[in-house]
Amino acid sequence: MYIPLEYVFAVATVVTAYATYRLGIRDGDDFRDDVVNSTIDYLIKENMVKWKRCSDGEIELLPLDEK
Repeated sequence: MYIPLEYVFAVATVVTAYATYRLGIRDGDDFRDDVVNSTIDYLIKENMVKWKRCSDGEIELLPLDEK
């Protein structure tokens, strides 16, 4: 029985794509939260945004004055 090499590559590609898709879905939410939090922390550290700390410890971003 002969299976063309193109079919083997196609099946391997589909299996790999599906596996990486499922891994991305599983880890996507945690990764997105980490990226957003670290971006906000960086912007605050570099004094690029206006912010204040609320009484419950949360950080509130304030709108910039429009000119």
